[in-house]
Amino acid sequence: MKVLLVSLEDPASRNIRDRLIEEAAWEKVGEFHGRDILLNGDLLLFEKEGTHLYFENVDREISEHIRTELPEFHDTVSKYPLELLIFLSRHRSEMDIRSLTVHPPGNFLGADFGGDPGKLPPSAPIEMTAALRSLYKEKKALGLKDQTTYEVTHHGPLLGSPSFFIEIGSDENRWDIPELGRSIAKALLSDNFLSPEITPPIAIGIGGGHYAPRFTDRAMRKKFSFGHMIPDYIILNADEIKPLIELAVQATPGVEFVFLHRSQNNKEKIEEVEFMIREMGLKIGN
Repeated sequence: MKVLLVSLEDPASRNIRDRLIEEAAWEKVGEFHGRDILLNGDLLLFEKEGTHLYFENVDREISEHIRTELPEFHDTVSKYPLELLIFLSRHRSEMDIRSLTVHPPGNFLGADFGGDPGKLPPSAPIEMTAALRSLYKEKKALGLKDQTTYEVTHHGPLLGSPSFFIEIGSDENRWDIPELGRSIAKALLSDNFLSPEITPPIAIGIGGGHYAPRFTDRAMRKKFSFGHMIPDYIILNADEIKPLIELAVQATPGVEFVFLHRSQNNKEKIEEVEFMIREMGLKIGN
């Protein structure tokens, strides 16, 4: 089972929830902290008070609840960790970039917004990339002009299960726009997400900016499915780079490639990174 998690304090999260309920037939199968748990096919919809960034180990809490309170799902969610946890969320952009985004949680250095410093949950490269592609298709069908993009790994919570965020940007004026929520709802309910046809090689990304345009481009062209991504602002400020690469590799199941976003800003660091990658026995992606 895949779990979709709503933050009741987040207007974008509630928007996506409402559109999911409009777009599909859901069955109540239980309660979690007094809120309905809804089922549609392979998806369970949970709601929780609080903010996603600080839902530390919420996957363990949900897994235990399913096993003890929803016995009919005992065989499908038989142990911690969960198969997949998807955070339905808002995104705030200081640059007012109108976007629909996906990204894995985790912190390479500090932990200003949830999670722990230097710790990454397992990423979900195949599912997250399928969501990105599906979201692009659905937002186009709805006539939306927002960017569809990865963001790099950059905040909590800390989990033990594969997970990713799917978000409405860029500010409070847009988080409750129904059609933006609908694009995400339709993407998560579509066969393009639930049964992706193509499974490209799995990669981590290193270099570039927060919105990862090169990684997004390669994913949209079905070259790679990306797990964790390390931007310039991390590699240029880290005392040591190799432990960060090892961390991303360990938390990206099935990784074979590293794709490097090269620029004048990171030229020296990327040359250093490339040497490390070859020493680690990974392939450089194009």
